[in-house]
Amino acid sequence: MDELTTPQEWASVYRSLFGLPHVHVTTPGFVVLSLVDTIAALNTPEPLGALILGELTVRGVPGPVLVRDRPPRRTFLAVFDGYPSDEWLERLERNSVDIGPHRSNVILPTGFGRHTHEGRWWARAPQRDESLPLLSELLDATIAVL
Repeated sequence: MDELTTPQEWASVYRSLFGLPHVHVTTPGFVVLSLVDTIAALNTPEPLGALILGELTVRGVPGPVLVRDRPPRRTFLAVFDGYPSDEWLERLERNSVDIGPHRSNVILPTGFGRHTHEGRWWARAPQRDESLPLLSELLDATIAVL
């Protein structure tokens, strides 16, 4: 991994080693994961995100989690298996939690350290041969810690 230097190399690694589909490089040179069809992102405020990651780890389904400083948020990657009920959505919104909109992108870091060109890093990096958790599993863990 230390030898990866270009966004194209990082995109290839995210696709091949970590099994993240729909990863590509944008014209400005960012590596992005497109949220299409089966991939979703759950965005949370930083303190709540740390609690959710802890809950997911206890449950054995942590999955990849990104952190960014401005604003301080965490992004959990998941397999989309449907939206929650309106009641759950309202509760999530009251706690500044949102499900990334379909057809948007998540910028992935080109490094595994805390200081990356993109200003985001992995709280928990994707793991080789590990599937993403279901969005419903992320939502269950989120509701459990609220």
